[in-house]
Amino acid sequence: MSFQSFHFTFAEVAPTFDEILDFIQSTDLEEEHPAIVFIRDILDELNFDAGITGGYVIKDVDELSIKTGLLRIDNTELNLGRQVCGYIKEATQVALFLCTAGEDFTRMTNALNEQGDIMEAYIQDAIGSLTVENAMDKIQKSLKDELYTQQLKISNRYSPGYCNWPLFDQTSLFELIGENPTGIQLSDSCLMTPRKSVSGIIGIGQHLRHHKYGCEICTNASCIYRKILHE
Repeated sequence: MSFQSFHFTFAEVAPTFDEILDFIQSTDLEEEHPAIVFIRDILDELNFDAGITGGYVIKDVDELSIKTGLLRIDNTELNLGRQVCGYIKEATQVALFLCTAGEDFTRMTNALNEQGDIMEAYIQDAIGSLTVENAMDKIQKSLKDELYTQQLKISNRYSPGYCNWPLFDQTSLFELIGENPTGIQLSDSCLMTPRKSVSGIIGIGQHLRHHKYGCEICTNASCIYRKILHE
């Protein structure tokens, strides 16, 4: 199967004012606070096509082992770890995904940092994080709706660097995804460019159960999924 591609304008995936305030833990600010003023201004400025794109490719599962924490696809192993393997143990296929909010978010955040506008840069960075997750939510829902007609279910999505899935597995993940139109590049240290990008895996199967994220047992305090509400 070829890479299924999606493109969004910022308006289609923009976080709400309240979502941004909740994400930066600033829900009690007064209307005149500089952060409130900046959020209003920047949301108007970002109301354009910012190169927000993503998608997925579906692959058959050759072998999945909770005991070893390994998933084998096309003779390539993904070291998902026991936690993620447990969440998708009934999967017969997987959707390997990429999504980016585009280079504009990185450019604007860097410019604010260079100007010494630390608060504004932090907020801009947060908006980028929420934007790419909102875009990926839409992609995941499209996948779910498509597979529903085939009586197939999907798991939550999981990314390298989270849920004890080692970040270095990005290399194998990108190799399995192959050519795609997102423009996302992977560095030698397995970090993605543009910075506001996500990658990962979604399990697919007739008997798959949808597990909630295990945030209550996770020790990664910096995880974005702690700050975003999930089903």
